[in-house]
Amino acid sequence: MTRNKRLQYGSVSKRGTRRKVWIGRWREAVAEPDGATRLVRKSEVLGTIEEFPSKREAEHELWHRLQSRNFGTSGTAGPMTLRRYVAESWKPAVFPSVKYSTRLFYETNLNAHILPEFGDVPLRLIARDGVQKLLQAKARGGLSWTSVKHIRVVFSMVLSAAEMDDLVRQNVVKKTRLPRRTYTGDSRTVSVDDLRALLNALPEPSQSIASLLALTGLRIGEITALRWMDVDLTQRTLRVRQTVYKGVIDTPKTKRSNRCVPLSPLAVEIFRRQRQGTGTELVFASRAGAPLCCNNLINRQLKPTAEKLKITGMNWHWFRHASASLLDAAGASLGTVQTLLGHSSSQVTREVYMHDVPTESRSAVERMQHLLIGPGLLGPNTDPSFAGSEISGAVTD
Repeated sequence: MTRNKRLQYGSVSKRGTRRKVWIGRWREAVAEPDGATRLVRKSEVLGTIEEFPSKREAEHELWHRLQSRNFGTSGTAGPMTLRRYVAESWKPAVFPSVKYSTRLFYETNLNAHILPEFGDVPLRLIARDGVQKLLQAKARGGLSWTSVKHIRVVFSMVLSAAEMDDLVRQNVVKKTRLPRRTYTGDSRTVSVDDLRALLNALPEPSQSIASLLALTGLRIGEITALRWMDVDLTQRTLRVRQTVYKGVIDTPKTKRSNRCVPLSPLAVEIFRRQRQGTGTELVFASRAGAPLCCNNLINRQLKPTAEKLKITGMNWHWFRHASASLLDAAGASLGTVQTLLGHSSSQVTREVYMHDVPTESRSAVERMQHLLIGPGLLGPNTDPSFAGSEISGAVTD
């Protein structure tokens, strides 16, 4: 990203003793007799302190006076606004190096929150107080603290890049503060009874997908990206190599997400009940062989079933939380839970799991199955040998 040398911002300063005024200064290209050009320093009085009480207001006035010069001879250069900088410099430099899901994250925050407010504002005129008011307004408007934090992160990234390109003196977003974080109470705990009832009532393919999410701790994108070559039913393991996000297949979320996960006997049985495929064929696929649309499954199967059972806050990630809770209740260590779920960690032992399946991990998923399964857990097609009442009274809600 290179600086637009045709753009003049200028600078302002105070002058005078009894009657203080603001002076605007900038450089202007002047043609020489031999056809060459040289930059000449220009200045003019912008107004008194009474007219422009703050330096920011004086800078705004100077900017308006420099508009005609900044448009250039063709009239197409224009001021370097935030919208123009994002489109012409920031996106082309950043987007090729990040994952598809990350690009959508940036796009969402820019298009929904940042550009509608600051898109047409020249970069140098973006002020700290303006950004602070935006963050406060978003918090008052009902956005969660985390969502407001995401807006601030993306905005700061853009202005940091502009600062490196010498388009702004400093990143004013770094000087803002996030709104006060309030807690509404503990998050809803995972109910084993709710989980049993939901898995028993869900239609296919959501029943199998939700059951595997609870039994393996995989993300929904990892499950829907699974190919038959990644599943070894003989060794009772699966390898996470890819993920799906909004129909686009990509690499796993993090380095630790590329992992090997042991399968309990019940998970093996669920895989065996699927339409068997080979090689690169997806385990769960549409009729055309493409990855299933997770949102369609939520709207058509998961949410309607949950509403009938009066279970609230239901989404695919809920089952991942349920898996972590069940592993903990089964006595698995924190390190084992982090490894199975593919969470990033500073501990080197997490990397060992990517190549081997420790006995503790396999034992943990089998103990978790004993906590989970109950009579009729997976509907009428459940193999009777995997149904039972072992978890009765084992876990309290």
